Amino acid sequence: MQIRRYVGADEKELLRKIRADLGSDAVILHSSYAKRSGLLAFFARPRIEIVAGGGFKIVKDYPNGEAVPAGVAKPSAAAAETLQKEIGEIKRLIAETQTMVSCRSGVEGPQELSEEYTSLATTRVSEGLAQKMMGRLRSSLSAEALRDRARIRAAVRGFVKDMIRCTDGIALKPGRCTRVAFIGPTGVGKTTTIAKLVSIYAHRGREVAVITNDTYRIAAAEQIKRVAQLVGVPIRVCQRPQEIEQALKEFSNRDLVLVDTAGRSQKNSARLDDLKEVLAATKPDETHLVVSMTTQPETVVDVAERFSTCGYDRLVVTKLDEAIKLGVVLEVLSRIQTELSFVTTGQEIPRDIEVADSSRLASLILGEETL
Repeated sequence: MQIRRYVGADEKELLRKIRADLGSDAVILHSSYAKRSGLLAFFARPRIEIVAGGGFKIVKDYPNGEAVPAGVAKPSAAAAETLQKEIGEIKRLIAETQTMVSCRSGVEGPQELSEEYTSLATTRVSEGLAQKMMGRLRSSLSAEALRDRARIRAAVRGFVKDMIRCTDGIALKPGRCTRVAFIGPTGVGKTTTIAKLVSIYAHRGREVAVITNDTYRIAAAEQIKRVAQLVGVPIRVCQRPQEIEQALKEFSNRDLVLVDTAGRSQKNSARLDDLKEVLAATKPDETHLVVSMTTQPETVVDVAERFSTCGYDRLVVTKLDEAIKLGVVLEVLSRIQTELSFVTTGQEIPRDIEVADSSRLASLILGEETL
């Protein structure tokens, strides 16, 4: 779905541009007319602003799902209810986008710059970041380039890419065992992420082992055990730091040992102290903080700040598929100065995980690619 803002004095010309940009199925979401201010306002043509959307399917919302074309089977009650929910979600997203666009302050410069600013709003890039990018555009591009939408988008894409710092997954060390610990709050997807990595590295012919310290949730240990059994990877469940040390000695001839720690609330200092003891026993070569994109950006940043005492050096972003818009990813990454190692895009093991790539993420955030 694309939503753009168009400003001008000629309504027919604006509509022609909307059809050219968004296609014949484009929908007008909002329009407004305003008189220009100033001494010559009496002679000036009114300023027209139109917010239009394209690239999404509009479904007629028949009450009770009764209007069904002849020869087409009427959907079941469950299907009709699902359809009504999806329609309601589309309406809600359109309404939220309209509100976001209308509430944002304007941006100085040509119409093409304003259109790009509106486009950033539709992807949930924060107003603060969007304004910063507009300022950088005005200072780095010529007046001619600021009227070229393609050059503006290329520059914005470069800005977004620069904000995303990535590292190449896990750095294995030839001839020695690499220990990698995963930490983070409960429910962010640590165990599922490790299960995916176990499958991938075992499939690549690496000698892998798993240690889980997550003894609080029986289901978590069982999930890892099932995956490990399927790919022939040994696993040890360790409650105490001494048990972790013993398991690490046992796995010292492995290429890679992945350590799944129990989820901790960032606000529980006692639990964080327990985690530090686990990490002291593990002596990891890498520690990956796992955060979920279903969480509010402010909370993710708070998690990152409070877990910093545990000395993590990598970031894993999960559940991109569940985020309404991926602009929130940029908000998080712009405020956490840690390299991104992996992103996960679903629950399927091992498919839904990717080594972090700034170009790919920039395209996802700007709506140029889909998951």
